[in-house]
Amino acid sequence: MRYEKQTYWIVIFALVIVLFVSYLPNSHSMNLSDMSMEEKKEFHISLKTDIQEELLEQSRYRCCLKKPCTYCIEKTPGHGEGATCDCLSDIVNGKHPCGECIGEILEGHGNPYLKEYFAEAIAEEVGMNHLDEIQKIIDEKYA
Repeated sequence: MRYEKQTYWIVIFALVIVLFVSYLPNSHSMNLSDMSMEEKKEFHISLKTDIQEELLEQSRYRCCLKKPCTYCIEKTPGHGEGATCDCLSDIVNGKHPCGECIGEILEGHGNPYLKEYFAEAIAEEVGMNHLDEIQKIIDEKYA
């Protein structure tokens, strides 16, 4: 009798587990075509943020912008695997950052603490003959 009672509770417990697991959201069954454009955007941003946070914890994502770029995630091997961002180091060392960072800096979205390095680093890419014009833009955007 005791054996039958134990078996009964084990079966009930197993059924509860199976039912619980079957109702959990399954990311593998997520179908992007069923999502609205807003849901796709939110999903994309959450993946980007997850990658950046993971890389930040590993000291492998050092961007020069207020809001870190995504270019470095997308353009490094493996679409996130092995991704790094060294735009901050590049800027400070007089080398140009990624293309997204150049555009964002010129729009005024760079880290303002780095403004003294922006013009020279960008001019390194587009030509030192543009240094004065770039410096004027930086001075205007980061006044």
